Amino acid sequence: MHRRAFLIAASLSAPALMLPLGRALAALPDQRAQAALRRGAAVVYVRHGATTWSGVDQIEWPRDRQRLLSDLGQAQARNLGAAFTAQGWPVGDVLASPFARCVDMAQLAFGRVEPDPMLLGLLSQGEGTGERRAYSVRLVNTPPTNGNRVMVGHSSSISAATGASLREGGAAVMLPGEAGAELLATLTPEDIASLAGRR
Repeated sequence: MHRRAFLIAASLSAPALMLPLGRALAALPDQRAQAALRRGAAVVYVRHGATTWSGVDQIEWPRDRQRLLSDLGQAQARNLGAAFTAQGWPVGDVLASPFARCVDMAQLAFGRVEPDPMLLGLLSQGEGTGERRAYSVRLVNTPPTNGNRVMVGHSSSISAATGASLREGGAAVMLPGEAGAELLATLTPEDIASLAGRR
């Protein structure tokens, strides 16, 4: 399986690339993703875990009407936090879309979260789509200063900011740089469970 790199261009008009899902970081031949994560230099954009139903909900809806993490989704969240612990990856800022499934994913994984309305999915709300896309790209391109930055959000925003197409519970590992952010790896939920020692 080959790793493909993706540089986030300054222009936001380019179509997102569909990249193949990668192997667990420990299996990457050059270990660049593992090295970046160990020194706290990566941005990890996570898609929320599996939910109790499929479809479109609204941020204005009360929690009990929104899509929530299913039992599987909660397990995926715990695996995410366990992977960071098992691999010795420092955790810096933990940001999440304010939808309950994203906040819960981050809280279960890391025990803390800062809900960020700018991480709402691009399909979640018609107004401000361009600003939200630019915001995600900017965060992905900005080097973290206090440990790996974790962002939990939705497939539309992740695809626009990283070029990665993720399953629920998957993650894209980005390395910010002067020329843009490089996609070092994509992880399936099974990869993450393996990294947590739970596979």
